[in-house]
Amino acid sequence: MKALAFNEFGGPEKLKLQEVPDPKIGPDEVLLRVRACALNHLDLFVREGIPALKTPLPFWSGCDIAGDVAEVGSAVEDVKVGERVAVNPSLTCGRCEFCQQGEDSMCVRYGILGEHEPGGLAEAVKVRASNILKLPDHVAYEDVTALAAPVLRHRILLNFHAESEHIDTDEIIRRVLADMPPPAGKP
Repeated sequence: MKALAFNEFGGPEKLKLQEVPDPKIGPDEVLLRVRACALNHLDLFVREGIPALKTPLPFWSGCDIAGDVAEVGSAVEDVKVGERVAVNPSLTCGRCEFCQQGEDSMCVRYGILGEHEPGGLAEAVKVRASNILKLPDHVAYEDVTALAAPVLRHRILLNFHAESEHIDTDEIIRRVLADMPPPAGKP
């Protein structure tokens, strides 16, 4: 597959559209055909090199991703090939005390897709099935990628308040997506 990757750290001149290995999914993952990936300030930081991060090269970033499910892992039950989805780029262990309490953003091994693992500036990306959100038909891939970072940051704040007020933050995000107007010029 092709990815907009870099083989050394630096400015935008280091980016090159190149062939990279196809991602191989595990039992709890899905393979997405990327339809849109927004640029994020994190993409710039990763490309320039983060001293404390041991980034393998070549590498491609991209954390604000939307696409179509192309393949599902053997343990995935609630996702189907062909579904339109957006990605929560959070990488968590699922085992630490914070993950067990639903405080994913506090995970002791917290990472971000496109920073700690190759991201969505490629033709395909592998994602944990629990990190995808199904998109309503009227929501454009490009629109949801522009919303991904702010919505997920607000989700962390919502989760903080939700525990005491019994708020389903995933339902709030689904309602925001459902209420989005169709792209300009489309009914």
